[in-house]
Amino acid sequence: MMRHRLLSGIVCSCAAGLTFAVGAAGQELSQWSQWRGPFFNGSARASGLPTHWSATENVAWKTPLPGPGAGTPSVAGDRVFLTACAPDLTLQAICLDRRTGEILWQRPNGAGREDRRRGHENSMAECSPVADAEAGLVCFAFGNGRLVAYDFKGEELWARDLMEEFGALQIGWGYASSPLLYDGRIYVQALRRGESYVMAVEPKTGETIWRQVREHDAVSESVEAYTSPLPFVNGDRKEILIFGADCLTSHDPATGKELWRWSNLNPAKRRNYRAVANALVGPEGFIYVVQPQNNPMHALQVKGDVVEEKWVWERPTPDVMTPLLYEGRLYVADGKRRRRMACLDPITGEAIWESDFETHTFVRASATGADGKIYMIDADGLVVVLAAGDKFKVLASIDMESYPSRSNIVVDGNQLLIRTAEHLYCIGGTEQ
Repeated sequence: MMRHRLLSGIVCSCAAGLTFAVGAAGQELSQWSQWRGPFFNGSARASGLPTHWSATENVAWKTPLPGPGAGTPSVAGDRVFLTACAPDLTLQAICLDRRTGEILWQRPNGAGREDRRRGHENSMAECSPVADAEAGLVCFAFGNGRLVAYDFKGEELWARDLMEEFGALQIGWGYASSPLLYDGRIYVQALRRGESYVMAVEPKTGETIWRQVREHDAVSESVEAYTSPLPFVNGDRKEILIFGADCLTSHDPATGKELWRWSNLNPAKRRNYRAVANALVGPEGFIYVVQPQNNPMHALQVKGDVVEEKWVWERPTPDVMTPLLYEGRLYVADGKRRRRMACLDPITGEAIWESDFETHTFVRASATGADGKIYMIDADGLVVVLAAGDKFKVLASIDMESYPSRSNIVVDGNQLLIRTAEHLYCIGGTEQ
């Protein structure tokens, strides 16, 4: 159900890294080089993606990993990057050959942890790396506070200890915010108990360009957020969005200055409103913000410094899964309670369809959209493939049999990269 209240983009990738799209900010976009892909919305341009496979069939390659991790793989050029926590609890930055799956190098990055709480595992290898093929560098963030960059040969370019510099990352379930590479800078956020901040870092040197304290009036666990920075093009102005601690804020990428704020999220000051699902940028200046704990999703329209709430969607809504924007449709899923998805018009908020989908257990990974399909993976490793568009249809269910699987499925060329607890799979036909 939807109620209306009134208050006072970026697009995608290509085959084998050979063709490029141009985003709204004017930058070239190619492969799935960071958490939510080249459009920052979970979608990709692709064709010929697989619908049917198994753990042994239609597998181009399969690489054993040194341990689990929730970070989504990042693809840049002929490299794949991801994180893991090894059995000895050493956090690992890993580089694989994109075409063969061979591990080219892995580098230790301090101590992680073992967390056996089912559904809440956090080994400190939760953040997704971000890579720049043109510059030949990759940046990793870990829950122990380490922020580090390597060249593609595995040589360390720089490293920082954010906890040593700015204090402990006091987040109940463990730090999990991925860095953002946008317009030649790396953006990092820490929304935590204590002083929260956003910072911009020079990719080649690791030096701080600016660091902005992020004020808020949230209380208790509501202070904490597992979200990541998000770019937003507001007319002719570039902005960085930060969601969490009961508000959405916009920042000047050049200085960190706060440009505007929307804070109609938790007026009752609930104490358990930690933000997990990321904000999402849509067409026509729309931004979608999901309240925590399966509460309503708000659709905002921003013009300059004016933020107007256009509509509110009440169910189903995610607690963890970030919504997917793909081919003019907004897909919002509850992967925790009912496993139910709604397909919405992103401008009006009207429901096109709403239906249950079957999984073995809860879903932590966000959905991926490409080639007319929607791909999801549950925590037990069951992949559900849905048809994208105006009718709900289940195309396939494939059991990869691996717990915990929490990484988003990645599209590259006509193949899928699927990270489970034990392996990284490359699924689909030979690249062209």
